[in-house]
Amino acid sequence: MSGERLKSHQLLKSINQHKVMYLIHSEGPISRVELAEKTGLTQQTVTNIVNRLLEQDMVREGEPVVSSGGRKPVPLTINGSRLYAIGIEVAGKFIRGTLMDFRQERIGAASRSVSHYESEEHLITLLRSVMDELIALVPDPVLIKGAGMSIQGLVDSRRGVALRLPGIGWGSFPLKEKLEELYGIAFYMENDVNLLALGENMNGSLNDSVHNITLKFDYGIGGAICAGKELVTGSSFVAGEFGHYKAFTGKDAKKCHCGGYGCLTTLVSESGLMKNEGLSIDELADGVRAGEPDKVSLYERMAEAVCLAVSNVVTFLNPDHLLVTGSVLEKLGDLLLPELHRRLPDYVPETCRGVKIIHLQHKPDETELAVGLVVKKVFEVPVESLSL
Repeated sequence: MSGERLKSHQLLKSINQHKVMYLIHSEGPISRVELAEKTGLTQQTVTNIVNRLLEQDMVREGEPVVSSGGRKPVPLTINGSRLYAIGIEVAGKFIRGTLMDFRQERIGAASRSVSHYESEEHLITLLRSVMDELIALVPDPVLIKGAGMSIQGLVDSRRGVALRLPGIGWGSFPLKEKLEELYGIAFYMENDVNLLALGENMNGSLNDSVHNITLKFDYGIGGAICAGKELVTGSSFVAGEFGHYKAFTGKDAKKCHCGGYGCLTTLVSESGLMKNEGLSIDELADGVRAGEPDKVSLYERMAEAVCLAVSNVVTFLNPDHLLVTGSVLEKLGDLLLPELHRRLPDYVPETCRGVKIIHLQHKPDETELAVGLVVKKVFEVPVESLSL
């Protein structure tokens, strides 16, 4: 068999196995006959694939069930206890990791705190420390099917390149490549807000939405845009970077880490508030509730900036839903959200007033979202590879 024919044969074999695994995962318990019907593969091909998966202990057989005639079909399920994934959250002040099996059971967790990342190599060192602690909990590392990463920064998720890392800044760091060289498993990366938006669109609070925006007011500020349930990343993966919306002028136009001035993140994020005003979000919230004039004035300027910025984005993109979340809203949401609901109808055109605002009070665990990214990739049929 020629090299090209061998390559095509191996690709087809891989695609067929992914089809079978996906159906067992999504619709199991399912029989071999049902797999053949749903995939269009011959029963012999399905049997060969299932036998390989049984040998690898990735699939389990149940007790034969009653049928209308002939042999009793044997139900198949994914052996989730033999498949593991690691989820990593890379934030400005910490790295957290979770090890889970494919039954969605948490096996272990690890974390490392940091005042700041000194370099890309420092980040890799901390990541390795977390990864190594989690891998040690697995009976056989070959059972780890990948690691997902939720990163508070800009990410080219297709190439696995970090374009801006928290505390390190701009660059083009091949993080996926370096980690895969170290561990020999697949790594999948995504911006934290993009990952949150994808999860909420698939089976969360945005399940009924078609066109939506997700905004996260946190240590930094991020955003994600979904149109027709598809993530909009832009030509250079910066679409949705709501934190760099130019929201402040005059004396409030502080310099941002992006190089510009007046970005929303300079006063409305936790990091910007501390850097430019010397205040934690708790200190600001307590001062506003105590009626301290300087803090009340600052809050009012922040609230006006947020309402104007959100109104302009809603007008420009015309979403049906707007999801807001983050630690800033955990502390100030009872004040800020009513303001947003009150002002938005006055600030946007009548045609955009149907937007529904959802406050996600309790953010999903980002390490678990990152595990979900691995599970999705493991069972995803690599259709794009058909062009090879």
